[in-house]
Amino acid sequence: MRLSLWVPFCCALGLTFGCGKRLDDTVDTNKAGEVLQTALDAWKQGAQYGSLHDRQPPIYFAEREWEAGKKLVDYRLGTVELMGRQARCTVKLVVQDGTGKTTERQIGYQIDTIPQAVITREGMGP
Repeated sequence: MRLSLWVPFCCALGLTFGCGKRLDDTVDTNKAGEVLQTALDAWKQGAQYGSLHDRQPPIYFAEREWEAGKKLVDYRLGTVELMGRQARCTVKLVVQDGTGKTTERQIGYQIDTIPQAVITREGMGP
């Protein structure tokens, strides 16, 4: 009988204290939007892919179209919203390939700023 009382108590204690790890704070959506805008501005201004790593603080931006050498002609940021503890933003991009052909598409980006600024393209699809 006594053992049956300890099992729920131990489970409750474990749930209360967990494993001792604290989750990172959620990102500030304003800061996340600024980081994304900084990265897109750099691309639009002709910066070399990967050059954002050299900034202080560095920005890690995974964008395969920039990496492939496409030029960002224009962009329009959507609303930056929380998605879990990270931010999410849909961006309307106008990119130009090496032949001069422009393509317009909407891309979702996930932005993290804790502990570093990291931007990843959702789905990594076309």
